[in-house]
Amino acid sequence: MSAVNKCLVSKDSGRLQIPYQDYVALVEKAKEGERMRLVKKSVIASLQNFLGGECQVHEVSEKIDNARTDLKPEAPVSKKVSVEFGSETSAPEKEEAPAPVKPAAKAPAVNGRGSSDGIQVPPIKKDVSVHFNSIDESGRLFNVFKQYYACLNDSCGGTVRVTMKDGFCSLWNYDEWEEFAFVDIFEGQLRIALDPRYTEALQSLNLCEVPRLLSSRRNLVCVQVDDLNNTMLDVLVKAFEEVGLTAG
Repeated sequence: MSAVNKCLVSKDSGRLQIPYQDYVALVEKAKEGERMRLVKKSVIASLQNFLGGECQVHEVSEKIDNARTDLKPEAPVSKKVSVEFGSETSAPEKEEAPAPVKPAAKAPAVNGRGSSDGIQVPPIKKDVSVHFNSIDESGRLFNVFKQYYACLNDSCGGTVRVTMKDGFCSLWNYDEWEEFAFVDIFEGQLRIALDPRYTEALQSLNLCEVPRLLSSRRNLVCVQVDDLNNTMLDVLVKAFEEVGLTAG
């Protein structure tokens, strides 16, 4: 090919325009651009399917340059493409958070301890309730006793058990299997007996005589209560925790 034919020459003016090799390179780039637009269109269609929206691709304008020369092939097609969403895909609505559950009102705490309501308390044997109710038909004192029993199981950090013998209930530290207190009914009140080391702590309460049957077996001090009492409960917890340290 002659040097003249290696360049693109204007047919009208005979002027040199651009080197032919550069023109061929431009045509290749135009083809590559068209290929990229097709890839873009495919990606948009895939994205439409993924999002589940209606995506429409419209050609806004298409200009085709039909000007030709004897040495110049058909010019690449220039396309302008715009992307429109046929329907707005709104952001997913936020799920409304469930209304906070207002905690149920708690019963008054005993010296900072939680209420014993709802605690899984080891069952009390029937012979205990029968004994209490045979002396107090109203059942009130047995209910008071059950409150002490439930609070102790909740507060001691261990298991409290109760047994019945000779008309007295024995409260046991189940883990150490040792008695730490005794309960019966005297003059219409609960009578609780425990080690005399707690006498000073119990001075504010109603001290009474120790039953002869118990005093013959152990050295004890007795207190009478007619309701759940913080001081009494604290001393019982301490007696539970100090099992093995009592004078006996």
